[in-house]
Amino acid sequence: MGQVKVNGHTNGHNGLNGVNGHSKEDYSSFLTRHRPQETYSLTSIEPESFYGKLRTLYANKVLKTQLEQLKKQGSYDAFKLKWHPVYDVRRLYGGKARTDGIPPSLFWESDVGKWIEGACYFLSSPNAKRFSHACEFDAAIQELVDMIEKAQQPDGYLNIYFTAVDQEGRFKNLRDLHEMYNAGHLLEAALAHYRYTGSRQFIDVMIKNVECFMNQFGPAENQLHGYPGHPEFELAILRLYSLTQDRKHLEFAKYLLEARGVKRDDQNGETYFVWEAKQRKDEIVAPTMDTIEDVWYHQAHKPIHDQEDVLGHSVRAFYLLTAAADLGGAFLNDAKRLWSDAVDNKMYATGGFGTEPRFEGFSPIPHHLPQSTGEGGCYAETCASIAVMMTSERILSHELSGKIRDVLELCLLNNTLGGGNLEGNQFSYANKQASWGNEDEIRHDWFEVCCCPGNVSRQLGMLGGYTWSVDLDEDKKTINLNIYLLLSATRTIPLPNNQSATVTMKSDMPWNGATQWDFKAPEGWKWNVRLPKPDYAENIKVSESTEEVQPGFLTLSLASTSSLTQSFNMPIRLLAPHIATGQDTLTVARGPIVYTAEAYDNEAIEAAYKHFEGVGITSNTTFTEIEEIIHGIPVILLQADQSAYALNELKDDQAYRVVGKDHLARSWRKLDKGIKFVPWFARANRGGKGHLRTAFLRADEALAQS
Repeated sequence: MGQVKVNGHTNGHNGLNGVNGHSKEDYSSFLTRHRPQETYSLTSIEPESFYGKLRTLYANKVLKTQLEQLKKQGSYDAFKLKWHPVYDVRRLYGGKARTDGIPPSLFWESDVGKWIEGACYFLSSPNAKRFSHACEFDAAIQELVDMIEKAQQPDGYLNIYFTAVDQEGRFKNLRDLHEMYNAGHLLEAALAHYRYTGSRQFIDVMIKNVECFMNQFGPAENQLHGYPGHPEFELAILRLYSLTQDRKHLEFAKYLLEARGVKRDDQNGETYFVWEAKQRKDEIVAPTMDTIEDVWYHQAHKPIHDQEDVLGHSVRAFYLLTAAADLGGAFLNDAKRLWSDAVDNKMYATGGFGTEPRFEGFSPIPHHLPQSTGEGGCYAETCASIAVMMTSERILSHELSGKIRDVLELCLLNNTLGGGNLEGNQFSYANKQASWGNEDEIRHDWFEVCCCPGNVSRQLGMLGGYTWSVDLDEDKKTINLNIYLLLSATRTIPLPNNQSATVTMKSDMPWNGATQWDFKAPEGWKWNVRLPKPDYAENIKVSESTEEVQPGFLTLSLASTSSLTQSFNMPIRLLAPHIATGQDTLTVARGPIVYTAEAYDNEAIEAAYKHFEGVGITSNTTFTEIEEIIHGIPVILLQADQSAYALNELKDDQAYRVVGKDHLARSWRKLDKGIKFVPWFARANRGGKGHLRTAFLRADEALAQS
């Protein structure tokens, strides 16, 4: 490979020296930091537990619903490359952008890929025999793989839209048109398929597809220097390298990360997306942009090493950071820096991310977190919380942090699980914290762009891989076990010489903080265990002596055959947001579960104060816990013991009022009832009109006024 000038400086491109001129770094730990997609099948989750019941719902109902929707949508048969009427909707010519958005069929490979991937995870789990549609899913997977194989072009290219509709647009618009994104999801599906079936049919197709991209894109002078507009391909290529251990796959993934946002002299001093738009003579600006130079939406405004704030589309940002954290080295620091900005400055209480509906992403203003359309935004896409889970797990694979573990759990139990209803037939894309105007927060059967439903299925399918991680020290015969999630499951741990160890965890979480473990390993082995110390837990008790070596984790050593218990209290908490939000509100939480109030449980209050606008609770509110079953899933509802309050000034039509000793800025009316709260993930499951509110005004002044 030759040398080119980047920002006026010559940088080498030999081996793993990247386009930013960074020196070689040690990636030797990459192959030992196993991924959830590789280890999930070693864990058997107890079917009658909270998580087990959710997994059964997804295996028996949700995957079936999604398969039917894919067939109805047209994406299931699209790999036959025949014409479909939907191709005329916002049709593309030469890959040029449109002012009214992109074609609804542009993502079909990813929809199919995520379904295959999720189905393979469930079908290869230890309790797969319990799932009622296993044979049907197996047949559908094989039919899809056969169609995908036949759809591949002789040079390895594989894309429905740019083969059947706009052949001229192939590789013309990486910024907007998702060729690499779709390939990434198909590659992840192929990896799951290979691990499930042992067949190389699908993975060989995708390796050939990867080689097609590698021939076209890279740092060499005779290549285009592009990268995904929507990150995903990077993390999938890294996962491919974990399987193949072919150095060229690692080099290509690293190139995709390093090339992003770089201004090159051989691109007229522009970043790739700007140069690319000018090459296709495309003067149209996509709806998510203001000018063609405006590429922060794609996280391409600067090289990732130079990005100080997390900006743009929230899912894209965290798919990118997942790859960065997985690769490690300097990219791990980038992932941690931008993760911290998002979590500390741009996260909703429910583990939701993204305030701006226009571009489904982050506000550049720290702590700008509107709760509803009426407050100026709120999006909190389901996929964004899943992407944060992915990034969090990859950071944890390098170093333990209780804060990162807590965020992973928060995202899972709230915004991620809340992405589907508990009947298995409706889903949410955006997850606004409050309804407003004529809106409701009722889930939908499907979406024109349906990325979120399949993503939730994938997460629950590989949940065992998120539960814990294992690292063996064979010389010291030590099993290092890091526990991330508290649930009921058994993990099998392969050991040298065809031996194995097991750990069985029985937990009452997420409703009660009691967990016990049984450890069994061959004689001569020992356990080094790290238990979570959640930030919401009080009065933590462990049956053995522990030490907090890493913040948020309790470390202890155990003999080969041992038992252990942990317990803690989870008091109900009232959470106040950062003062910079400008919101004087309280959000109810119990343990890792965040709560919301629905019109369904509070009909009279919501009828008088639509969407609960102007309704408040006090900081000393106490609650009565109510156990309930919603569509077979056990939950705890919370009934406020004290009455709620409502602002008298809510309906005042004056823009400004004089206030003083005798004229308070806010005065409150005591209501007849207290508010009943439901777990955020369980909202919109029992009927009703879909009106809700999560953060309520803090009404402490009412106590003084009374």
